[in-house]
Formats: sequence, structure tokens, C-alpha cells
Amino acid sequence: MNFTSIPIIVLCCYIIGEIFKSIFKNTQETYKLIPILMASIGAGLGILIYYTNPEIILNADNVWTALGIGIVSGLSSTGTNQLIKQTFKKENKNE
Repeated sequence: MNFTSIPIIVLCCYIIGEIFKSIFKNTQETYKLIPILMASIGAGLGILIYYTNPEIILNADNVWTALGIGIVSGLSSTGTNQLIKQTFKKENKNE
């Protein structure tokens, strides 16, 4: 089973999310849209990969499976962002 498409989708969505955050700095209202944006971009990438090279997207049998894989992969980029953010978070020294 070839699953190289999942890290590709996660990485692309992560980079697009970081670009989105740098464009709309300090605007909390737009930060709420990031998971929806990542799910949409992941869905688009999943469908694109399915139509261009279907054997690398977990052997998806149809476009709906590729859509689901893309959405989940896109949303996992949000989790990846939080993992990195929480790992390198500075401890509060005023305890």
C-alpha cells in the first residue's frame, strides 16, 4: 500500500496555512477559518492526486474515498501546527 500522498497533502496544507497566518497577522476572526480552509484545500488535493496518479492515494477505489483522505489529511495539518506550537511553547516563569 502506497501512502505517499498523505504526507504530501499534510505538508502542502501546513505551508498554505502558515502563509495564510502570515498574511492575516493578529486577526483572530480569520484564524477560525484555517481548519475549514485546510479541509477544503486537502479535499482539492486529494481529488487532484486521484485523477492524476490514483495509485499513490491509498489505492482509493473512487473519488469519494480520495475526497475523504484529502479532507482528513488537510485537517491533520492543523493538528501538526498545534503539535509544533505546543512543543516549542515557552514556559511561563511567573508561577
